[in-house]
Amino acid sequence: MPHVPARLSAEVITTNAAFARLEHEWDGLLDESDQQVYFMRWGWTHLWWTHLAPAGGELRIVACRSEDGALVGVAPFYLRRLRSLWMVDVRELLFLGTGVTLKTSEFLNIAARRGHEQAVARLVASVLKQRADWDRIWCCRVPGEAPVLQEFMSALAEKSTSRPYENAPYIDTSAGWAHYKSSLGRSMRRNVDYYSRRLFKKYSCEFARVESADALDHALDALVRLHVTRWEAQGEVGSLADPVFETFLRQAVHHSLAVGKLRLWTLKIDASIEAVLVGFLDSGILHYFQKGHNPDFSKDDLGTAMVALCVRDCCDDDAVQAFDFMSGGAAYKTMWARHSRETALSEVSRSNIRTLAFDVEQVLKSAATAVFRTIAPMRLRAARRDWLKTRELKDHLRKAAHLLIGLAAAVPASLERCLTWVEAWPVVADVAVLQTLLHALLIASW
Repeated sequence: MPHVPARLSAEVITTNAAFARLEHEWDGLLDESDQQVYFMRWGWTHLWWTHLAPAGGELRIVACRSEDGALVGVAPFYLRRLRSLWMVDVRELLFLGTGVTLKTSEFLNIAARRGHEQAVARLVASVLKQRADWDRIWCCRVPGEAPVLQEFMSALAEKSTSRPYENAPYIDTSAGWAHYKSSLGRSMRRNVDYYSRRLFKKYSCEFARVESADALDHALDALVRLHVTRWEAQGEVGSLADPVFETFLRQAVHHSLAVGKLRLWTLKIDASIEAVLVGFLDSGILHYFQKGHNPDFSKDDLGTAMVALCVRDCCDDDAVQAFDFMSGGAAYKTMWARHSRETALSEVSRSNIRTLAFDVEQVLKSAATAVFRTIAPMRLRAARRDWLKTRELKDHLRKAAHLLIGLAAAVPASLERCLTWVEAWPVVADVAVLQTLLHALLIASW
């Protein structure tokens, strides 16, 4: 095993059994680190790997130990293979919880026991430098300020970049509800109380926090039903329509309740659950993860009223210091939150033919996207966005794109021939969308 001056040793975990054996040490390490984030807890990470990991992914967790065998550092990586335009596999390391369509985790990091941060970062870098089974490292939605990760990137001595990615708005709940309301604009300050008061006046309402296992499944059934119904009413597909994600979330919620890290609220209207909000609590931060509400009550602003009730409950809860909306560009978040934390995207690339192929592919994709946005009418672009939200068709498009672009890499005329073939492709529901994409790629290749 490789060693560094701090006299630590490292092991690369590659099997599910070895990952499972870390259960009782993993969270203890987090509790003695500055990387205490719910989405890095063993229970969440293990469930994500069990249910949501991409096909073909391989564990590459680096576990660092002191001389007495104590776990002092964990780098929760896994390896995936990306097929480039020229049919070359790019081997990419990334954090568990990332790399799939469904966004589930953020503020991921390398965990290190306090006092061992530099030694752990350098040891993880030393271990990976000696391995030839990866080409690039992709760390997405990591903290904007992450000293351990930054030390790791520096110690790798490879080509690396880091840039701001997304902001995660949050509400400071520590000073109470009245103080929070005073920070809002006049209209929002009035609405956060008005909508819930109006709702309770108009209907027979009961707002409650679920704290027992007996009531949990009933609340989760309502969450799934309401979430799916809400998105269907907008002509879209919600994440909980995916049975795999539903199973993952159900198990995660049960686990978090068992370890005291769940906050799940329900709102009954006339004795029926019509709104549910679920979040996960760790180190004083409540991460607002998922919500469902009945679109039949849209005129009553049920969604806004539910968020207001949950935020107020957090303001009254000494265990909660912040209500985190998590990262993403939804405009409503900035209406609620006056603070935000920055996430970053950090990447490392080795210099080889695989990363060269990958970099060229990214340039071509950017060019094709720019051309498509220029030549495609808004109606067609909207149709494309809707189409891409259907997972099965996304998978077919990805496979077809790799095939078609690979055939056209040397001879742009191949794309022209592919246009005729696409017209007869029975899987694609909206042939015009794919045809337009191919036209854009053809222009880009010229």
